[in-house]
Amino acid sequence: MPSDELPTAAPDTDGVSGPPVCFRHPQRETYLRCSRCDRSICTDCMVSASVGFQCPECVRDGNRVVRQPRTVAGGRHHSRQGVVTMALIAICVVMFGLQKIVGLAFTYRMDLQAMAPRIDSLPSSTDIGVVYGDWYRLVSSVFVHANTAHLATNMISLWFIGLPVEARLGRTRYALTFLTCGIAGSAASYISLGEYGSSLGASGAIFGLLGVLAVLAFREKLDMQPIITVIILNLVFSFTVGGISWQAHVGGLVCGLILGVALAYAPHARAVVTWFRNPQIVVPTAVGVGLLMVSAVAVLVHTKQLQDTYQASALAWANLLR
Repeated sequence: MPSDELPTAAPDTDGVSGPPVCFRHPQRETYLRCSRCDRSICTDCMVSASVGFQCPECVRDGNRVVRQPRTVAGGRHHSRQGVVTMALIAICVVMFGLQKIVGLAFTYRMDLQAMAPRIDSLPSSTDIGVVYGDWYRLVSSVFVHANTAHLATNMISLWFIGLPVEARLGRTRYALTFLTCGIAGSAASYISLGEYGSSLGASGAIFGLLGVLAVLAFREKLDMQPIITVIILNLVFSFTVGGISWQAHVGGLVCGLILGVALAYAPHARAVVTWFRNPQIVVPTAVGVGLLMVSAVAVLVHTKQLQDTYQASALAWANLLR
């Protein structure tokens, strides 16, 4: 006689007879499910979500389309702060150690030398300097220093100025900003050098970071008085103390202010887009490239002036020796 009872529904076993198992760990029995894809997951695979739990695959898929938290300048938040700042300080310290170990020969190879037909400490070297094609000096000179006091002053400044800037820009933007301001400061210093002049130090790049920090602080409506005071005091120090390349300081500061405006006021993307469509990446990149091009033109023009001056001097000496 047929029964009036309804047949009992078989448990969902995800295509496998017996109790359900985790789709990532088939040997583990589980009755938990991903709230997004509805697949069975074990306790090791479940990730807390706003509603229930999700499997690792759904979490990864969600991260690709969900906008990650960003700073006002579009930088990523990192749990560990100051990584790039500490790396820059470490590079400067290592370079200074090499200056002490190798001697002046290393410094003369790294500093912002305009032109030097011959240097006694480099007996095998002739015609070195930016005029003769050593453009790498626009970067390398940022990481070498004249003495211990010079290094200590710049590194302390980099630590206190760099940390808040890095936290706002993110690591990549911060590193590129430091290098761009450093090159701009080197270019400004270079156009002030005579035939055998030279300069070195990270102060141009640090002034650039100070300019970026000032713009970001203004954008965030913070108290501007401390930053403005620091800028004014440093500029006064630059102009009144001998032996300081105030041109590098001013060049770096101007570059930092311009980059700061691009970083702080670039339009925000309203949705998740590729990097080349993100205005917070495209705008600062375009401005940075423009600043580097201006620096390159300034270096080329001054190089031509130095070459003409040197040729004129050589011709004058040749006439005197006749």
